[in-house]
Amino acid sequence: MSMLSGRIKAVSLVGMLLWGLLPAASPGAQAMLKGSQGSYTASFLVATTPQNAWKVLTNYEATFSAMPDIKQSKLISRQGNRLEVLQTYQAPYTFGLRIKARLAITETPPREMRYRLISGDRMRSFEGSWTLTPAKGGVLVKHQIKIDPEIPTMLRPLFFELNETNLKQSMDIMRNLMEQG
Repeated sequence: MSMLSGRIKAVSLVGMLLWGLLPAASPGAQAMLKGSQGSYTASFLVATTPQNAWKVLTNYEATFSAMPDIKQSKLISRQGNRLEVLQTYQAPYTFGLRIKARLAITETPPREMRYRLISGDRMRSFEGSWTLTPAKGGVLVKHQIKIDPEIPTMLRPLFFELNETNLKQSMDIMRNLMEQG
């Protein structure tokens, strides 16, 4: 095997690992996703402290800008535990369109963060929560999400399929960010 073909295979394997096509190195580490048609619960166990997991989760600009579908995440305002964040999405599930969403967020440190749509492009509703629960070996992270896109009925099945793929990737990225601290 030539050095070049060896490098190509290594890059391909790394790419497949990053995109969730191969299992992560530690057994059971990949995020689990349940639900369908815009109502989901995703969860994973991460080897970190609740404080570190909370710090990563609530770094709204850096953490969420690392997600494959979020092109920009900007903290607009904060008053105590209530915030407003503006996010811009662009991904296969948005059919290439840039979609803006203004979210109201309520934090209950270091356990829970809830969000809901204030206003947005092409979305009827968008809400969810993140919960952090101390567990043996780290923290159980759970993300519940409900999304109802404003798109033609014939596109909804494709939207949900693409959104589920993105959600799995995003959860794996979040776990990796929390592990790195």
